[in-house]
Amino acid sequence: MSRGLLILALLAPLAVAHAGARLDKIKAAGKLTVAFADATPPFSFRDKDGLPDGYSIELCRAVVTGIQAQVGKKLDVKWVAATTPDRLKMVAQGKADLECGVTTRTLGREDKVGFSLTVFVDGAGVLVPKGSAIIALPGLDGQKIAVVSGTTTEQHLRDVLKDRGIAGVLVPVADRKTAFEMADRGEVQAYAGDRAVLIGQVLTTKTKTPDWTLLDAEISFEPYAFAMARGDPDLQLAADRALAAVFRSGRIADIYGRWFGRFGPPQPVMRALFLLNKIPE
Repeated sequence: MSRGLLILALLAPLAVAHAGARLDKIKAAGKLTVAFADATPPFSFRDKDGLPDGYSIELCRAVVTGIQAQVGKKLDVKWVAATTPDRLKMVAQGKADLECGVTTRTLGREDKVGFSLTVFVDGAGVLVPKGSAIIALPGLDGQKIAVVSGTTTEQHLRDVLKDRGIAGVLVPVADRKTAFEMADRGEVQAYAGDRAVLIGQVLTTKTKTPDWTLLDAEISFEPYAFAMARGDPDLQLAADRALAAVFRSGRIADIYGRWFGRFGPPQPVMRALFLLNKIPE
């Protein structure tokens, strides 16, 4: 046996032992920590009783049930609200076992965390007050645009504006609530974020601005998924098995209708996702 093969053979048992480390830890502790977004309706937010609710949360609860089935015991579930960058950091550092919200799966992020099946497909957009002189991306030249710091939208928007020679001024902020409030007060002329999240905020938030408009501009492709420990196939399998069951059973149609029915029927890309996630046992 060559030296290289010998090293691989010695490391293989260690890799197998590490593979289920997070799931074993969850079982031993009897608890599961879930980081979630608490202000991104209709995906993930706090209801009137302060409890997590929304499209992502319903699917996340199915994953929690699947993990409990995998470890063979009921777990004490702790929900911790945090921003997208902080949720990913918590998972990467082992401070959260799972994160649920509006997190875009990217290859760069997979350097640090693992991801479940895709649960939603969206794209970034730009929100402006109705009647604004800004009617397309070129109108952002010289204008201030609020965007949540550390999100994929921030980077994609920077790239798009640079590529098109548009000198928009990005104003990174801590969270979506702050960004929307700044746009409502006129401190910025636009607010960039994932389109479904922007629509959800408009429909659920009282503002001074009478009405809002989404610019007709596709800035990015955003596949949402749930982050978890990287390199733990047992945990990922438990999550994917639970999600596939939701899609296979057709329950996803009810969940989608409950949170997005007011926006109309699912777009073709979402209908395709419903089919692709019907993975058989």
